[in-house]
Amino acid sequence: MSPLTPWHYLLVGVLGLLFILGMILSLRTNSKFSILTTITLILILIGVFSWKAINENVYLVEVSNLDKVRYYQSEQILIKGTVRNVGEFPVANIVALVKLNNTQGGGAGKDSIFTQPSVFNEIYEGGNPNFKRQNIVEEHMIAEYLNPGKAKTFTIMMDYPSHFSNATFSVTAKASY
Repeated sequence: MSPLTPWHYLLVGVLGLLFILGMILSLRTNSKFSILTTITLILILIGVFSWKAINENVYLVEVSNLDKVRYYQSEQILIKGTVRNVGEFPVANIVALVKLNNTQGGGAGKDSIFTQPSVFNEIYEGGNPNFKRQNIVEEHMIAEYLNPGKAKTFTIMMDYPSHFSNATFSVTAKASY
């Protein structure tokens, strides 16, 4: 869990104040339980979405210097890179989302909409044991704690499907909360 920021404390304070005002309002009416329950559920809903929005906008990381090496003997791919905390607050538990795509065709290594694997095939043929997936998505923990402005190198080793002819990859990172 990443450390709490002043924005988190502000959110808890505002929600607590609104809860106290809602409790005072519910005590002045005839249907105390109904109003208190409604206000509590609304504040919980607002709190959950606001907490998630704060986390997504405060804990910022970026990935750079990506490089890949394929090991043909073990049918694996090694992805190397650097993750940097570009936010103002420390970040804990940085997770990388690696997307490996099998591109078929396309001139000069450029991907187009016509060379991408079909998503519809994956949806309808995904239950078939003989079906060979064209898109692989995996999550990997790449850093446990990063102070603001600091960077850390990482390596990710993942299986490389033998039926891939030409793979492209993308790596995005986010702080898990």
